[in-house]
Amino acid sequence: MKIKIDRADSLFSKWIRNRDKWTCQRCFRIYPENAQELHNSHYYGRGKENTRFEPDNCNALCFGCHQYFHANPNDYREWKLKQLKQKRFDTLMIQAYTYKKKDRKMEIIKWTQALKEAL
Repeated sequence: MKIKIDRADSLFSKWIRNRDKWTCQRCFRIYPENAQELHNSHYYGRGKENTRFEPDNCNALCFGCHQYFHANPNDYREWKLKQLKQKRFDTLMIQAYTYKKKDRKMEIIKWTQALKEAL
């Protein structure tokens, strides 16, 4: 089942790429703002509502690095563990597997405001 990307996802994705300064966090290639080749990669996929909009769960990755990590999940795990350290990595896993009710209106408000504050 394909997960639909909605307005909240788009706002959050832009916030992540802005936070990461439009730079792939694995290979460090810099992209122009709004480049389609730079993705918002979710360590725990968007199907996990409780981490779908969690900044620690996401990084800006170029298409190639994003593909690499999906093809090599053990490498992705080690990279993410190094980034977050053990304690936060463990709490992120608990968060990912904890139920959260979907509230897209609130997410749109939250990430619209976050983008305004980042500018």
